[in-house]
Amino acid sequence: MSKNIGNYFYDIEFETQVYKGVYWVPINFLGKTRYTSAEMFETSKLSLENKRKKIDNLYEAIQLFQISEFRGCLDNKDFWLNGVHWQTHKTPEEAVLSNEGCCATDTNWLAYFIGDKYEKVGCFCYGNTDGNGHITTYIKQGEYYYFLDMMMCRKDSQKFFCKESGSLDDLMHTEWAGFLFKSKIPSDFCQFYIERLKSKNRDVPFCFYMRDTCSATASYKDDSQIIFYAPTCDKPHLIYKDAIEGHQFLEIELPAQFE
Repeated sequence: MSKNIGNYFYDIEFETQVYKGVYWVPINFLGKTRYTSAEMFETSKLSLENKRKKIDNLYEAIQLFQISEFRGCLDNKDFWLNGVHWQTHKTPEEAVLSNEGCCATDTNWLAYFIGDKYEKVGCFCYGNTDGNGHITTYIKQGEYYYFLDMMMCRKDSQKFFCKESGSLDDLMHTEWAGFLFKSKIPSDFCQFYIERLKSKNRDVPFCFYMRDTCSATASYKDDSQIIFYAPTCDKPHLIYKDAIEGHQFLEIELPAQFE
């Protein structure tokens, strides 16, 4: 039985420059799978910890993610404190056990399986001026950072973009966020992200940031300003912010009731 999964190929090889300092590479670039789909289906039946023992790299994790049919849904817990909208997120263990959730949950799902397989695995996030944002994954290995949106790796997301090909023309005419990209400088990837969103006439984030974990997120918006908050316990690091004065990104202590 095949080791391919969704739009991804276990043995394809390419490295395509898509922007200054940014390259599109196949999911298997960070390790090829040892399993067929049938073998991964058997793994999906194991206990939480035994599943994790079977996963050795990103490609194997995505095999399991699709075969487990992780379902997208809104699962954040919402709280309002002093006008600030807080959302708390599932832990990595809760993400795997529930097998459903939002972008924060699928990011934490992946962290559960590969968090100790590479030099560093964390969250690559952004905030929009409407108060919404998005949470994805970054992997640090060697001199490169690798970026991937797990929401687009779901089985039911595969129909929205083409198969891995390495063709720049294919990439420019598809939903690009379902692929793996590498860059030595994270801000270069931010600029690529912005250009891709502009090309699709979508809202452009006003800030991008990285953090080690994803426990909670908060935002505040009124007629004159929009503020994105990340809790200090997640070790956030701002990568890019536009120059508009009313747009802010701040670190804040996690409210005691969320700890």
